[in-house]
Amino acid sequence: MKLTRTPICVAMALAFTLTSLSSSAQSIQSPTLPTAPSLPTSPIFPTAPNLPTVPDLPGDFSLPPGVSTFVDGVETYIYGYPLLMLGITERLGTQVSNPDVKLGAAPLNQFGKEKGLPDYTFTAVVLPSTSTLYASSFLNLKLEPVILHIPNMESRFFILQMLDAWTNVSDQSPGSRLNSPSGDYALVGPDFTGDLPASIQHVIHMPTNTMWIIGRIYTNGTQQDIDTVIQFIYPGLKLTPLSHYTDAIYDPPADLPVEPTIEVVTPPLQQVAGMDACAFYGTLAASLKYNPPILPQDRIIVKRLENIGIIPGESFDCTALSQNKLAALQLAVNYARNFLNQPTTNPGGSVNNWTFLKSGVGTYGIHYLLRAEVARSALGANNPQDAIYGYTKIDGKGNDLNGSNAYTIHFDASGNQSVPPVGGFWSLTIYDINGKLVHNPVDWNAVGMPAVQGHSAACLNSDTSLDLYPQPSAPPVGSIQYCNWLPTPPGQGYIAFLRLYWPDATVLDTSPAGWVPPPIKPN
Repeated sequence: MKLTRTPICVAMALAFTLTSLSSSAQSIQSPTLPTAPSLPTSPIFPTAPNLPTVPDLPGDFSLPPGVSTFVDGVETYIYGYPLLMLGITERLGTQVSNPDVKLGAAPLNQFGKEKGLPDYTFTAVVLPSTSTLYASSFLNLKLEPVILHIPNMESRFFILQMLDAWTNVSDQSPGSRLNSPSGDYALVGPDFTGDLPASIQHVIHMPTNTMWIIGRIYTNGTQQDIDTVIQFIYPGLKLTPLSHYTDAIYDPPADLPVEPTIEVVTPPLQQVAGMDACAFYGTLAASLKYNPPILPQDRIIVKRLENIGIIPGESFDCTALSQNKLAALQLAVNYARNFLNQPTTNPGGSVNNWTFLKSGVGTYGIHYLLRAEVARSALGANNPQDAIYGYTKIDGKGNDLNGSNAYTIHFDASGNQSVPPVGGFWSLTIYDINGKLVHNPVDWNAVGMPAVQGHSAACLNSDTSLDLYPQPSAPPVGSIQYCNWLPTPPGQGYIAFLRLYWPDATVLDTSPAGWVPPPIKPN
């Protein structure tokens, strides 16, 4: 997100706000807002690498009451946005009676386990993975810890990404990179003060009572390999409440009732975007009762919350606000929402016309704005140490990718544009312009190393370099070009999506010497 921060822009923001606040709450429900004027120094815009610097205002600078409420409202909207996005995602993902009702959904404290890879008919999510089976769960740690059992994964790559309610990823997330052994892991929330059984050797502390596990388990895509995961790994991947840990057999509750009045059709993004000030801040206050701010990190923003009438742990009564204060908060919601809706600028930059983010996501600290942007566009983003993604719709010359054209992606044998250096695996997948897998005669959309989607591993050239061939027509069967063929949709634009799991240190290197994906060159 490009932010231009100058005293003039601050003055514009304040002048605009003062004018707007002279109207009634009813008259500003849907104002026409200017393009992101700057705000005074605040914790949502910290001075940090990859983020713009906010100039200091004079020491005697103070805001009129209505403007102060507006500024506090914008800051707290940005701060609370990820909490609401994850909370509504949890609500949609747990309103099922058992894990077999809906793909990717399961009751609280149970895994929903994917039993097959998506194909071109799949529409549940955009840009679906063609190389991992997902096992996901939302957990409630308020009452007691939950014990996670990880089976023996042998040499198979996996990552059980663990997010708190604010979308921060735990650096204890078990996986291949950490060489996490099989066994029992206690998942402990902030309110637990009891003792754990001595037999539990692994403890993962979460700062919030809500947590989200997004498990990714590599598969080469053959039915035999998928069946191996289902038959030998899934049965051992279990969640057990601490109170049932010593039970001889624990069967999770089945056929649970669901709440019929909960909205489970509209996606979280649209649900949050549709909230007015009373709905947003009321939901935020209710969420803070269960997942309070993380202190001392959030102490400054807690003061902003108190300024608008939200005391963490207490209810928020919108009707108790004055008309002017409510008007200021509604304007703040409209402004912040429009601010987040603007195209973002990748903090990692664009390389060879790939959007390729190497750092900054997964663990945010007080970088609330970046956290909100990621929650809006890529909720559940992983730590770069575990996974990095590259994305493009354009070729190396800056032209839109065209499925009727033939291209080459050349990876050198060595250097900073070599075959992707990873400890896990990598893949490059072709999607249509809407993020859906493309129907084609060979039924694969991806090439990678090791093999993905039931297709053989990418075939190296004799000098260990690699060429991939995105094009609509098939090369001769048996040729290296056929091995590395990526079918594209004729007459359409498309998306090339690169996934690197457990990337090498050279990939994480943000200096000019660091690894970058090569350009997509038209033939």
